[in-house]
Parts: sequence; C-alpha cells; structure tokens
Amino acid sequence: MRRRGAFGGTPVGGERTLSRGEIRPLSLRRGGFRVGAWQAGDEDQKTWDISSEGQAVIDAETDFASVPPEPVGTGASGVPAFVQPEAPPIDPILRRRYRRCYAFGGFIGFLITVITIANYVTVPYFTIAPGSVRSTEPLVTVDGAPTFASDGEISFTTVSVGEATAFTAALGWLDPSVEVIPRKAVLGDQQPEENRKRNLEMMDGSKQTAQVVALRRLGYDVTATGTGAVIAFVKEGSPADSVLDPNDVVLSVDGVPVKIADDLVSSINTKQPGDTITLEIEPGNGDPIRKSTTTVVARESDPSKPMLGIQAGTRNLNFDLPFVVSIDSGDVGGPSAGLAFTLGVIDVLTPGSLTGGKSVATTGTMDLQGNVGPVGGVPQKTVGVRRSGAKLFLVPPDEYDEAVRFAGDMQVVAVRTLDEALDAIAKYGNDPSAVALASAGPLASQ
Repeated sequence: MRRRGAFGGTPVGGERTLSRGEIRPLSLRRGGFRVGAWQAGDEDQKTWDISSEGQAVIDAETDFASVPPEPVGTGASGVPAFVQPEAPPIDPILRRRYRRCYAFGGFIGFLITVITIANYVTVPYFTIAPGSVRSTEPLVTVDGAPTFASDGEISFTTVSVGEATAFTAALGWLDPSVEVIPRKAVLGDQQPEENRKRNLEMMDGSKQTAQVVALRRLGYDVTATGTGAVIAFVKEGSPADSVLDPNDVVLSVDGVPVKIADDLVSSINTKQPGDTITLEIEPGNGDPIRKSTTTVVARESDPSKPMLGIQAGTRNLNFDLPFVVSIDSGDVGGPSAGLAFTLGVIDVLTPGSLTGGKSVATTGTMDLQGNVGPVGGVPQKTVGVRRSGAKLFLVPPDEYDEAVRFAGDMQVVAVRTLDEALDAIAKYGNDPSAVALASAGPLASQ
C-alpha cells in the first residue's frame, strides 16, 4: 500500500512532528534520491515535512519515503539545474593510440582511392608481361600422312600485351620483367581491333611458313605465294623507325617486287651496312601507296650483315601442300612462334621424340629459307619459360644476351637456322632420331 503525504516546513535531517505520536526521522542519499525512514505512533496520519514544497511517496509496509533529487540551483528561466557527472579523463597513451589509428585509417582510405582512380585512367602506353608457354605437338593435326606420338615437348612462348592504366604502368616500371612501351610502337596508326586482326593474320602466315619449312626439311615439294610483306614490329631507333609503322605492307625494295616476307628479308640481305634502300609502302591506315628511303645498319650480333629493324609476315600467304597440316594456335597472334611450330610439325611427322622426352621452349620467326628471325618480348618470354620448368630455351642470336640476363640457371642457346635448332635439341635430348635428322642436313626439295 502506498500513501501520499503533504510536506512543508522543517528541512530534512531535523525532527518532524505529526499530529499524534513521536517521530524519529532518518535520511540518506541513494542513487540521486533522498530517502527518509520514519517511525510514527499513529498509522492514520503520516505527514512529514521534507522540503519547502512538494509531496513524498510513503510506503506503509517499509516505512520509506522517496522524493526527487534536491535542486542545487536554478537557471535563468527558473528551472532547477542539476549537476552532470564528469566523464573520467582518457589515458594519454590511449589518446595517442587513437590518433595513430585515425591517421593510419585515413592514409589507407586515401591510398585505396588513389589506386582505384589510377586503375581506370588510361595512359598512352602498353605493358608487355610474361605470358604462357604451350606445347606445340598437341596442336598439330595431319590428314593424309602418318603421325607419331612424342613423350617430349617443344613449346612456343607468348607475352601478355595490354593497354596500360596509370596504375599498371607504374607497376610495370617497377617490375624488371615487365616492359612499358609507347602506344605507337605497338599500334602505329591503327586501332586495337585492327591491330589484333593483323596479328592474327601474321600468326596464320607463321603457321603456314612452319608447315612449308617442316615439309621441305622432310623432303616434300611445297610452293608459296602472297601479296606483300606486312610489318609486325618496328624496332625503336632502327632505320625502319623513320619510314615504317606496324601494319604497313612493303610491296618492293629498290624496284624488286616483294610477294612474301622472305622476299623482303632476301632483298635486305643483299645489301651492305650503310646502303640506302627505297621501299614501296602501302600504309596500314589506308593512305595512298608511297615510296620512302632509308639506310640499313649493321646487326648487333653480326656487324657484317645489314639490319632494317622490323619483323614481318606475309599478306594473303598461300601454299600448295602435299597433304593437310593444321596448327591450332587459339587466340594467340604474331609471327614469333614460327620456329616452335616448325619443330613441332617435324616432331609429329617423325618417329621418336626430337627432345628425347624432355621439355624445350623456343621463340623466333621462321622464313621460307629456314632462317630464325628476331622477335620482341624476349625478357618476358624468358621469365615465362623459367617459371614453366623448361631447362633449354632456343632464341634468335639478337636476343641471346637479353635472354641470358633473365634465365637464371636455365640453358639458353642462340640458333640462326632450323638446322642449328635441330642440332641443339639433338645434343640436349640425345634422341637417335633427332641426331640422325640433324646430321642429315637439308633434304632435297624441288
């Protein structure tokens, strides 16, 4: 049972007088409330003066009365103001830790924002990074001639080429296995889609050349035709750099027609370093055919031989083969797998294994005379081969020094011709069929 009594008069802590009976008051604070304990002789009237005004709630069973907290002052409006408890002070060590956490979090957020933006902002560069290493034998199919299984591998190498963003370009400049090159050196005046189409065409030409050279090496008669030498790559600072762009087509050298890429190579090889040549060029961007003059220079690997500074394939290359040979290169473009495909076709068409059951990787273009030509991206290809676990890497002579720099403990051999490649593989694999094929020399062809 709860009762409400009126109060007023004597402050808390003094004696209080009811109408009847004697009062012995007690008071203390609990949780911000003033609590009074009382005893009275008369249960019918229980009045207790606690403050100047207001009421107290009295519990008849426990004899306790509770009232609101005592005001300690008033504000400007007259409303009682209460003292707020003060928060305990923060430990200075914790405060420093909090500041460091806030600063670190802000820095990480800023860094993530910068990286995100940089990864979407393109720059006029391309990155060339290590790509894949793929076995050629499973890619070769033959219809009309016997084939032979091989327990070894002759692999071709690729690079990963991509348009750079500010972020990927920065990473590339910091990574020695990635090359960052100007957009023009890759595309010339072409759009990426057009360049991709051209590279696939050059891959087709490379595969056909490999088929022809391999079959001729095995004694078959094969003829080739085309409509010009299409430029795949121009070395920066070379004689070609001032007159040719990727995807241009060379139609003649000094008036001598160029039908296939080998015609261009043969014409250049008849010159001496320092000779001036005139090229008839069909620009890849659709501009009118023009004639341009440049001067060939000495090769780095052999100063007695001339260099123009290009890689080229054959436009509209066609061959008359004695039987059907197909090579599935997938979506890989460019002519640099020519040597690998040539060796792969030979391996499939001859008994045993050219490599003696071992893994060999190669890079290099192949012309119709069986010569191995220079390629780009050799540092990246070497890193890819080393990661694949292969222990022998065949490269063109011009790229030998670059390959050795990135090879680690992998063996690198420079080869100028198909015959040199066969000889290097025979020595490495020690397979009787490869040794016999290499020692036989070029077979007769008509």
